[in-house]
Amino acid sequence: MPLSTEPNRIERVGETALKVVWGDGHESLYAWEFLRASCPCAVCREAAPAAAGVKPAEIKPVGRYAMAIRWSDGHATGIYSHEYLRSICRCESCVPNQMTEG
Repeated sequence: MPLSTEPNRIERVGETALKVVWGDGHESLYAWEFLRASCPCAVCREAAPAAAGVKPAEIKPVGRYAMAIRWSDGHATGIYSHEYLRSICRCESCVPNQMTEG
């Protein structure tokens, strides 16, 4: 069965993380620093950003397929698609699958 890339719920977890509950019931938890360091924009892919202490200043949906995050360090060009977020889930059940897919 393919993994769901449609979120049922997206919420902040205190000051530390973003939680996504996917359509298949899977829950992903992303630390803010991990998300900032994983920014998919062209600039960040060329040079990994320093992410210590960074937090989102604003999170907005982009259509029905992604979210845009404006970070406390001023960066705001990364668009995190739902598909991308699911692909970078770091939970114990997802990491082994990521290692065999690539």
